Amino acid sequence: MITCYLLARHQKSSLCLSPYLDAERMDDWKEDEEVVLKSSGMLTKNQKDEVTYALYSAIDFSVDRWIQNKQYVPRLLICALIFTASYFVLSLAIRDPLPMIDEIAISVGLTLLGWNVLAKRDTRSSVAQRKRYELKVRSSERKEVVDQHLFALEEYLDEAAKVDALSLCDSLCLVSPDQVVPFSFDGPLDELGEITKLLFLHMRLNEKALLQTFHAVARLRRQRRADSRLAAKLYHQHMQKRIDLALLSLLIVLDEATA
Repeated sequence: MITCYLLARHQKSSLCLSPYLDAERMDDWKEDEEVVLKSSGMLTKNQKDEVTYALYSAIDFSVDRWIQNKQYVPRLLICALIFTASYFVLSLAIRDPLPMIDEIAISVGLTLLGWNVLAKRDTRSSVAQRKRYELKVRSSERKEVVDQHLFALEEYLDEAAKVDALSLCDSLCLVSPDQVVPFSFDGPLDELGEITKLLFLHMRLNEKALLQTFHAVARLRRQRRADSRLAAKLYHQHMQKRIDLALLSLLIVLDEATA
């Protein structure tokens, strides 16, 4: 069973967390695999459309990476042949005072061009198109399940977005010992662990800058070391609307809750 989660947010885009972003698991999914979407309540039409778009985009991304990984060795061999053949042909055809320079430069260019052409061809192959179609059909036939335990995560995001930003930054960086927004989850710990895993997967692919900031904050929290300069930097980024403090705070509490 493929389980996806939707975390709705006020005044921000919802977070659709799904294993579809993990291309390495592509071979494990069967054609008749059931897809379940869990949310804290009944979804509106706009939310359903938003989920469908997010799942389709994730499927496109993973299928492209999956087929390119499968075809990596053949593509590498073909490109090696392109480089070798073009180098020898050009070395015989071009006579210049700087031997090898022009030949290597042109051969590398042709090899890179060939690599891109082959990669695009792989993503449009019948195997990739069939896999893409099967996964999208199953995702569109998903079963929607209400999971009230997800409300705790959504409530935390909303509460963290409302509190004073400077206080939240000081709390995250241990400048202030108080936890500004307490976190509690009454659901199964294995479910919380799966949500955390999918959230970090989403961050690695879509929010790399925020994930780097998370690692910096998590590192000093593990060392039990306060850092007022990092807190000031987070607050400055928040004021410039370059960072999602509420989401960063959720990443921190989930990481510590599932450690």
